Amino acid sequence: MIAGKVTAFVRVGDEVLRPATANSESMRQLLAHLEECGFEGAPQVVGSEPDGAVRLTWIEGWVPDEAEAWKLDAEALESVGKLLRQYHDTVRGLAPTAGFEEGPQAVAEGDIVCHGDIAPRNTVFRDGRAVAFIDWDGIWIAPALWDLGHALWQFAPICGDDDAWLQQWPSPPDRSRRIAALVRGYRLAPSEAQQLPEMVCEVIAGCHRSVARKAAAGIPAFARMEREGTLDVLARQLQAAQQLRPLIQEAVLAGV
Repeated sequence: MIAGKVTAFVRVGDEVLRPATANSESMRQLLAHLEECGFEGAPQVVGSEPDGAVRLTWIEGWVPDEAEAWKLDAEALESVGKLLRQYHDTVRGLAPTAGFEEGPQAVAEGDIVCHGDIAPRNTVFRDGRAVAFIDWDGIWIAPALWDLGHALWQFAPICGDDDAWLQQWPSPPDRSRRIAALVRGYRLAPSEAQQLPEMVCEVIAGCHRSVARKAAAGIPAFARMEREGTLDVLARQLQAAQQLRPLIQEAVLAGV
């Protein structure tokens, strides 16, 4: 049993067993679509269990934890942007028939099925390049910029220099260079560049609302997060994102 931030999974040989969630069927449909389209940056569906759990292929490689994100150089970050763009291009037009845990239940014009948690801990690297995203349990419908905003938050990372995130970094992150690399790899349209700093803030605020709501509902993983101070951490990171908005804007424009 391997525990993630929210969902634990079991690895058996070259397969991963993901427990049933509200997103299991929509996730299965999404991953099947990606496989059919030849997108190699996600696990493949092997099968389903009677209880709704989904069996997926194991993807070999290095998955950084939060303390290791400093090891990702500009080329690695650019490869994350490229992989995210490939995913978004592949998923456009897909409308799963199953529902989602939260958010809209149907794909409206301009929205896609977002991964929902693009971060170092959910990215597999080989030879310094991003080759796959994992942990697809949090998929939901939103504008594509939501995924990119989440990636900027997690990979830059967007937080204060005294944040616990950075305790093991050898020096403060060069956020401008890291953001520009991600955006360059993603090939962000200049017309969307102005929206991204505000989207980073909305992503963090949205995560704060989601954790608070689920903790209040008594969901164990989120109740634990609340006890551990996650809501306070997110509030501080939102404040940092608001203060760093000019830096984010300048870096995004440098990457387009």
